[in-house]
Amino acid sequence: MLNVVRLILSIVCWNALHLASVNAQQPRQEEQQTRAPEQQARPPIERADELKSKVTFAVYFLRGDQNYDLNLRHQFGHIVAWAAGFVDPKGDSQGRLGAEYDFQRKWLLLIPTFEVGTNGALAGSVYAELGTTNYAIVGWSETNLKPFNDLFFDPTESVQLGVGHKFNSYDRVYGYSIFDVRLGTRQQNTHLLWRHRLNQNNGITFDALFKSGCGDDHRYIHSFGVGVYYDRPRWFWKAYYDPHVNFSSGTMVRTGIGLKF
Repeated sequence: MLNVVRLILSIVCWNALHLASVNAQQPRQEEQQTRAPEQQARPPIERADELKSKVTFAVYFLRGDQNYDLNLRHQFGHIVAWAAGFVDPKGDSQGRLGAEYDFQRKWLLLIPTFEVGTNGALAGSVYAELGTTNYAIVGWSETNLKPFNDLFFDPTESVQLGVGHKFNSYDRVYGYSIFDVRLGTRQQNTHLLWRHRLNQNNGITFDALFKSGCGDDHRYIHSFGVGVYYDRPRWFWKAYYDPHVNFSSGTMVRTGIGLKF
């Protein structure tokens, strides 16, 4: 399965690079002039995704423990880079740097990502959406097996498969499973998400999570979690209830707030 997914993503990446080289040779001035009136007519909440920078401060609550995370992202054309720090008052802190390349061309969205931690941890991934109104989700990620504290809490030695449907430029419903393909843990996180524009200036996303697999104590886990993301044109907040976080025995409550500029 892993080799098949790698082959599919390799083909997708090759086609994306070919399309990018062809597209770079075409003039874009006329396209930009055509898009300008359309962008002005779109509601502020939909144009918020076009802002270049984002800073997020998150607090993670565990029984008898509390951790913090600060993440600053900025978009440089098609490249998004970030610097972040995870702070554990008990001493297990970590800084990280990362970047991704965002390529979108008609029916294809392709995002390869690379991240490095101050403890020597390395992580790489490729995410792709294939389709327009209805689309398929394919992804792959791998690390050098060193601990990585990040904004996401899904299996990292994994393949991702899913589908989605876009109702408009903001509203969509989609689901995917991320499952371990390297360590033999049978760990799998399945997400079902609904993103909805409430009005001109407010949007909300609900995330239902089901997880299963072998935990740290080798017991098989079944649990459910839920998350919510509230979106405004210039700021956002989010909260998540995650039992058996990272397939441990602990339950984590994550909260965060951020600015877009």
